[in-house]
Amino acid sequence: MKKNIIILVVLLVFVGGGAGAFFVLKVDDSKPVAGAEVEGSGVPVEPEGDPIYLPLDPAFVVNFEHNGSIRYLQLSLQIMSYEQTAVDKVAANMPAVRNALILLFSGQDYDSLNTVEGKENLRKLVLDSINQVVHLTDGSLVNEVFFTGFVMQ
Repeated sequence: MKKNIIILVVLLVFVGGGAGAFFVLKVDDSKPVAGAEVEGSGVPVEPEGDPIYLPLDPAFVVNFEHNGSIRYLQLSLQIMSYEQTAVDKVAANMPAVRNALILLFSGQDYDSLNTVEGKENLRKLVLDSINQVVHLTDGSLVNEVFFTGFVMQ
């Protein structure tokens, strides 16, 4: 009899714990998620659909001067957008995109690129540069740029 009561209490604790965890960890689908913006509210929400990636191949290799010596930077990049039209427009304008990025990379400072903040700043500059070059007028845009390779020498 005492054994049955202990088993019942343990079972109730597990059921109660499971129910409590369900309510605490439950995701509220009615709340916006970070990313885009709910119309008129200023609250960001994530765009619908899967992200589409486009590698900017081959890798970029540029040289620049640092303290009187030549330094090299090799970068591999991928862009990400939620809209196929943006990816298609970047692919169609790849020579102009690559030209703008080579000019951007060759103008960078070696010391700033040695820091995480410098790399993050460069990533933002690359994103802005790509969106400027392709002149997306239909509201689509390149959402992210990812460094898939970053070598400084």
